[in-house]
Amino acid sequence: MKKLILTLIVAIATICGFAQEKVWEDVVVGYRTSTVFDVNKVWFYPDRTDVLLHIDFHAGRQARIASGTTLSDGVSCYALKGKSSGDYNGALCVEYDVPFVVPESGEFDVLLSFDPLPTGTERFTLNGYDGWVVQNIRSAATLPSGITDTYWRNNATGDWLIGFAEKHVIYDSRFWDIKSMAEKRGGYTLTVENGNEVLDIKVGKMKKGTRTITVGNSKAVKCSPITTATLPDYPIKDNRVGFKDNGYRMGDSVTIIGWLKDMPAEALQRGGKEFEVSIENIISCDEENYYAQLDSIGRFVIKVPVMNSTEAYLDWRRSQANVLLEPGETYMFVNDFTTGQQLFMGKDVRLQNEILGYPFEWFSTPKFKKEASRVETIMYLEGIKSELESFCNGVVEYTKEHPNLSRRCVDFVNGYYQTGAGRELMQARFAFKSFIPPREFMDYVESFWNHSNLHSYTIYRAFPILMTDYLDVCADEFDDKRSFATILQKLVATGSITLSEKEKSVMEVYDRETERMRTEIESATSDGERQRLAAEFNSGEFMTVMNGLLARVNDELMLETICNETQQMLNETTLDSAVCDIYKAKRLYEYMDNRRKPLTAAAVEWMEENVKMHAAKAFVLELHEKYLAIMNREMSSDANLMSSKDVADMSDGEKILRKLIEPYKGKLVLVDVWGTWCGPCKRALSHSMELYERMAPYDIVFLYLANRSDDESWKNVIKEYNVTGENVVHYNLPEEQQSAVESFLKVNQYPTYRLIDSNGNLLDVNSDPRNLDAFENLIKALKKE
Repeated sequence: MKKLILTLIVAIATICGFAQEKVWEDVVVGYRTSTVFDVNKVWFYPDRTDVLLHIDFHAGRQARIASGTTLSDGVSCYALKGKSSGDYNGALCVEYDVPFVVPESGEFDVLLSFDPLPTGTERFTLNGYDGWVVQNIRSAATLPSGITDTYWRNNATGDWLIGFAEKHVIYDSRFWDIKSMAEKRGGYTLTVENGNEVLDIKVGKMKKGTRTITVGNSKAVKCSPITTATLPDYPIKDNRVGFKDNGYRMGDSVTIIGWLKDMPAEALQRGGKEFEVSIENIISCDEENYYAQLDSIGRFVIKVPVMNSTEAYLDWRRSQANVLLEPGETYMFVNDFTTGQQLFMGKDVRLQNEILGYPFEWFSTPKFKKEASRVETIMYLEGIKSELESFCNGVVEYTKEHPNLSRRCVDFVNGYYQTGAGRELMQARFAFKSFIPPREFMDYVESFWNHSNLHSYTIYRAFPILMTDYLDVCADEFDDKRSFATILQKLVATGSITLSEKEKSVMEVYDRETERMRTEIESATSDGERQRLAAEFNSGEFMTVMNGLLARVNDELMLETICNETQQMLNETTLDSAVCDIYKAKRLYEYMDNRRKPLTAAAVEWMEENVKMHAAKAFVLELHEKYLAIMNREMSSDANLMSSKDVADMSDGEKILRKLIEPYKGKLVLVDVWGTWCGPCKRALSHSMELYERMAPYDIVFLYLANRSDDESWKNVIKEYNVTGENVVHYNLPEEQQSAVESFLKVNQYPTYRLIDSNGNLLDVNSDPRNLDAFENLIKALKKE
């Protein structure tokens, strides 16, 4: 009898204690302080708990697993066992506290063994000794016991129907306040309100993993809890094809109602008190960011203007949600930081939920060095082809595992990978001589250029860069058919311009001289030598005459090269009218953006006749009107614009500079050599007020010298960014004098910054104010001397 009792005790201990093995195959995690770490699988053993940690980090960088890493179930902490990670199905074996090099793939698994958690554990947290945390690790197979902090899907449709929080209910893409809630025999009755609207909700008790939910007068719906990170597979197939295409109509937008629920302080600090939506503008290729203020518990509403169906990043610093937004739609988006779930609610959000759940990859083919050999370029092409094939095969395998995946999601993912491959290949052109890729690159991109998903060219964030690079190469190839001298001769023949005898002689040898210099630069053995050759050529008399000519006939050249030649080049392609209009608008936009001046009347007339897409035309006209207004605006202070008459007869660069800084003896002078055509220069100037405010206590003079900038553009940039102030002076010297000063300052890039001390000495220091903290520390140190 005693033996029987002992056997029963042992059996009970086996069931209730640590002897039973349990495995979490489908693991879901809550908030992660770093997206580098994730958990893929958990085993519960009598003597240990194993956690398969997945790490996604920079290839070649050093990493380590600290021995102080622990598990916590909210009651106790459980330490790592042993001195190294375990062996499991390709997992990386590492010694704790010892740095190791991240593999080339950048992704790897590490099997960590801890002191055993009780097998009854339903959730736990992984605490990295280095400060990273993976919270609320749990099995997707575990069903919730109540309804608070749960989300439920309609079993018949597969859509997310309702969500319950402590004080709120999410239903019908709206937030409802809970006025009362009662529980009886595992079921719930709630009364909720939204403004003046009141609803009664009945939630039946859990039966075989489902509850019956009745909202107001609607029919009862059988629902299952959503326990996975994103919405599970839909119960039926959706064979619709295509994405919403509004024909690039102006004024369309997307509304997103959302909740960043239970956001930790760390996430709030990282992402701020705003929800951000980021899209890529197809004409400017700039990232456009839209923001909505979060309320006290993280809710928001935002309306985002879109030209057409558009891939967007939602709250990328925290949520990292990548989805497709279709014009005219309203979406409810919830990111629950406690559960780690991201869900969309709405009338037609299946595609958005499926995209959230798809395990996207990105191209990892190593980039090659500049001036790569033909063999290396073709190897790179084959590498991209191979990766693209692998990704597309992955889509096929994924659909076998998820047979109800919608046709639209499959098409989106395949198009995403194809567009990404094209972008990678076309960006690689910047490693080639003259930025012209091999014909094989162009042919391969052309092979999927007309993919059915690309009728709405805004769908993929990668497409604007792909389009620009591809068509810029086409434009370069078109330009190679005619010389610059031929273009000038055409303008002379039509009476658009006239040339002096000196300009004619320079024009006749321009193509030959520039080709000679290009050959010399390409033959140089170092970047420094290339920069020296370029600087000498650009500052010589030949280019001085040519730059003067270009400045004088710039408007006529712009109409011929930006407008007429672009149209001729596009006429030789088989591209549809939409992408042609987008590219023509892009060329006009870039012209204004580079020069910070409006279009000429002739260019506006050309656009009205040749760009049919209203949205593209409106985008260009908006920038045109902006710079027209700036040009017509009075300068806030003409005192900042200095005349060069005091150095009119000087040609020595050092003497010219000494004369310019003469009035500021006893003060530090920061010299900024920039140009209206220089993007980095203008980005730096846009932060001028911040620079002036920070440097106010140090009495610094800011001396700006403009390189190859016509007077109109020069003044427009100064006005646009308000680059004015008590200690601010601007010079737009004649070309010869500017070149002489730059030669003395050894300028080989733009912007270039040089610091002159209170005694007029040119200092050999890093005086780049774009790193404002470092610049201020430098000034403080100089002031102490």
